[in-house]
Amino acid sequence: MELITIKDKDLRDLRPQVRYQNGEHITLEVVQEALTNACANYGIPVAFNPGEVKSGGLFSGTTEECFVVFHPEHSSDYCKIAVRVRHQGTYAFVAVNDFGVSKQMKKAAYAEGYKQDRQGKSMSYKVGSMIGQSIATLGKNQQKLEEEQNWYQMICDIFDEIIC
Repeated sequence: MELITIKDKDLRDLRPQVRYQNGEHITLEVVQEALTNACANYGIPVAFNPGEVKSGGLFSGTTEECFVVFHPEHSSDYCKIAVRVRHQGTYAFVAVNDFGVSKQMKKAAYAEGYKQDRQGKSMSYKVGSMIGQSIATLGKNQQKLEEEQNWYQMICDIFDEIIC
């Protein structure tokens, strides 16, 4: 398994951080096992890699261990999810963030941007914009986009179930 290094600034909030008052037993391994079992129960494809989140500068930087969740059939074209567990006293804090770029979601965002930009413009501008949109969104597939969004939603539902 490949260690994935993530810059803290590249993480986006996928769901709110959860805290446990008596969280000494909450570890990355416990969360990953719970996620693995729940995904298996619901037939949701999921794979993992070890990871680390780097923050700060070259000399004052810190590294935090995490595990990375991804779709096994779409490891390079879906966003990935970083899961971290921090301890402070008896408390445990579980953070779930996403990072990376989704090809289909990027193309959908381009299409929406072009559509918004054409409103109220001249016909010649609209035609040029439509040509630009067709080039920028080449390969956009609504079914693939919906399947990808469904996978993210299912993973979020699982997190809601196991991290509450």
